[in-house]
Amino acid sequence: MTGLLTILILFGMGIVVGIVSGLIGIGGGVLIVPFLYFVYANPDFFGYLADPGTAVVIAHATSLFIIVPTSIRGALTYHRSNLVVWRAVWPIGIGSILAAMIGARLALIIPAEALQAGFGVLLLASGFRLGRKREPPPDTKPHRLRLDLPVTATTGAATGLFSALMGVGGGIVSMPLMLHWVGVDIQRLAATSIGIIMITAPAGVLVYMLSAPQGLAPAGSVGHVHILPGVIILLGSVLAVRWGAQWNQRLSAAGLARLFAAAFMVIGAYLIWRNVFA
Repeated sequence: MTGLLTILILFGMGIVVGIVSGLIGIGGGVLIVPFLYFVYANPDFFGYLADPGTAVVIAHATSLFIIVPTSIRGALTYHRSNLVVWRAVWPIGIGSILAAMIGARLALIIPAEALQAGFGVLLLASGFRLGRKREPPPDTKPHRLRLDLPVTATTGAATGLFSALMGVGGGIVSMPLMLHWVGVDIQRLAATSIGIIMITAPAGVLVYMLSAPQGLAPAGSVGHVHILPGVIILLGSVLAVRWGAQWNQRLSAAGLARLFAAAFMVIGAYLIWRNVFA
């Protein structure tokens, strides 16, 4: 495979990741990680073939590296439209940092398949519940935000832990919790989620960068982070994330509910299939 073709594939993947990140608020790791699994299983890309255990950790670490600038750009785009609930972002995001660092360390020594499959079941249930929910009348007041310490600390801990263990930025963890428990309005859900990711992801990246790989890492890596594909993908994702955010703002509350329900169920089914049946 030529170098130019590899660059175009990586950049195109970044465009897809950016649009999905801005539209749904999930960071994009759910797309990046399986894509990097494929890349590292095919030495035509970089002349490198990783052993399965090392490839998993490098894919998760590089995914978080891409998610950091993507989430910053997405949060700024939503902030200009006054859609980010910063009162929820800061306590949940800060609470997730320590858990993300712990999760990144645990990801180096324990298999996360059971946790990912279990979380897939929760996502399916959340998506089914959201898909059945009727749109509230126009005069219905939004749910009262629950920002007390037990709620924000638990949400932050779950977000940070799964962010690092799964390499998905934490948005897919925080969103159902914020929607059903914290009480964030559905039209501010993606914006608030990507704001939390902006705080959570750097902690996991730092741990991965400072950790020495157990196996052979590809050339140009810093710790477990593979810099070259990470930079190419993030250039595309940073460019495209604002497009996804703009499309999100054009949808009604009912349209967003259907979008999130579909995303939860598709991602949940994928996690179950990958960790149980694949």
